[in-house]
Amino acid sequence: MKFDLAASKEYEPAAIYYEDSDSLEYLRASVPAIYRRIDTALTLVLSMEDRSLIGFKLKGFKNFYNRNLKNRLGADCPQFIELVDVLQEVARTLGQQVFEEKQLNAYKSALEMAAEDKVHVSDFPRIAS
Repeated sequence: MKFDLAASKEYEPAAIYYEDSDSLEYLRASVPAIYRRIDTALTLVLSMEDRSLIGFKLKGFKNFYNRNLKNRLGADCPQFIELVDVLQEVARTLGQQVFEEKQLNAYKSALEMAAEDKVHVSDFPRIAS
């Protein structure tokens, strides 16, 4: 299933931080979905219709942000950061552990989606507190 992101003029790809679940989630489309957990950090979101990738979720995001990204970004928190950068940092941090092929492929798929959709995270100032 291929989604035309340009079809909706109102659509702006953005990852959303959910404080209650401490997760950062990006979805291309609001359709019935299956959540497939990959590891402690990453869950892929697949279309229920054809099992194509429609999004992903990063769990434990506030802690990860405070421990790994906040210092790297500096005291002047940007208005947004590319989600690709977040995923690369997660993969780099977890890369010290042994990744199975399934995990590597999942991170690669999420990175490709974030890059293709040019997704950004703009919730940093709220979650950094």
